[in-house]
Amino acid sequence: MNLTHLHAFTDAMQRKDLEVMLTHMADDVILKTPLVAEPFKGKAAIRPVVEALLGVVDKFDFLEMMQGPQHVSEFFRVTVGSYELDGVDYWRLNEAGLIQEMTVLWRPLPAVLAVQNKLDEVTTEARVAPSGVSQFAVI
Repeated sequence: MNLTHLHAFTDAMQRKDLEVMLTHMADDVILKTPLVAEPFKGKAAIRPVVEALLGVVDKFDFLEMMQGPQHVSEFFRVTVGSYELDGVDYWRLNEAGLIQEMTVLWRPLPAVLAVQNKLDEVTTEARVAPSGVSQFAVI
């Protein structure tokens, strides 16, 4: 399994470089996040979500990569203000090594909710779904 794109993606994530992150994702990438029930599909849908997240996160620290025959995951820490979260990104890569699907898992729940609230504070009207519900509402 070629991990070149994945290493470049995590390096860009630590630098909070959205444009570079997106170049290492497939056009039809799927993002599953702990902040909403439905996955985001495609780079256009993912862009504002990741942009908002990068705006509130102070630091990502990737600690350990684990690889199986078809998936890769990495344990990391996220710092948002005084909150520190443990997380795992679980990736499925396509034939070219681009991220095809990404599942994000975070803990502990009080810190996840605090990040969700912070995202809601910075989310503009343009980022509110047609139903009037924030993209980051936990369902």
